[in-house]
Amino acid sequence: MSPITEAPGLSSSLDDGVLRITFDRPGARNAISREMTVPLTRILAAARADDRVRCIVFGGAGGVFSAGGDVAGFRRALAEPVAERQAGFRARLDDAAAMVEALLQVDRPVVAALRGPVAGAGLAFVLAADLVVADETARLIFAHRAIGLTPDGGVTWLLPRVVGWRVARRLALTAATVAAPEALALGLVDRIVPGAAFDDEVAAAAAGFARAPRDAIARTRRLLDAAMDATLSAQLARERDAIADSVATADFEEGVSAFLEKRPARFPSAR
Repeated sequence: MSPITEAPGLSSSLDDGVLRITFDRPGARNAISREMTVPLTRILAAARADDRVRCIVFGGAGGVFSAGGDVAGFRRALAEPVAERQAGFRARLDDAAAMVEALLQVDRPVVAALRGPVAGAGLAFVLAADLVVADETARLIFAHRAIGLTPDGGVTWLLPRVVGWRVARRLALTAATVAAPEALALGLVDRIVPGAAFDDEVAAAAAGFARAPRDAIARTRRLLDAAMDATLSAQLARERDAIADSVATADFEEGVSAFLEKRPARFPSAR
């Protein structure tokens, strides 16, 4: 196991192709401070450029995923002139936007290991994940309204794509708290796993992604992302080109051979 980088409030390690990134400020309920956003953006950019990384798992220390923005840190802004306060928040949100864009540009599978509450900008890491494994304590909290704010961290872009327009409006406008069973029903999480089996389930899911054909996974993610705004003819052309690229790979040759020989595939890109 090797560390990727050191950053305040974050811990990260790479083991067997799985990069684990943990929000690690349990005393602050793993709130994402401004000091964390730029290093996290760098970690994500580095992961995208590192062939050793085949899956990314996000989690939180101490039984909490993330409280989102560091509201306690907002206290200083109350003493500032309004214009200065606005400028400060614009700069803060520009850093957060770069972090979210880096997250969405990652072309490896992303797993969110959701224990306990997640709120505010922390929701982006759950909404952007390819797989969300939750335990019974998981709660998604859409609490921006409670402090007179609007959603940030890409939540207004991601949430309607996950649950649909009407449900997204209800969750955001009512400052909803969504417990694990409702989150499963809405598609906000993919499975609920009892606490004792949680770590093993997350590890198995991540290992499965790490063994998958990397380039095919990346192309599939790009196709699905592009489909949100594409015409049918444009999307069919993208699918054609992605298949043409895929059949030129050693992963395709191994996949077909393994299928015909009735054995598990060992994709070259996952070794």
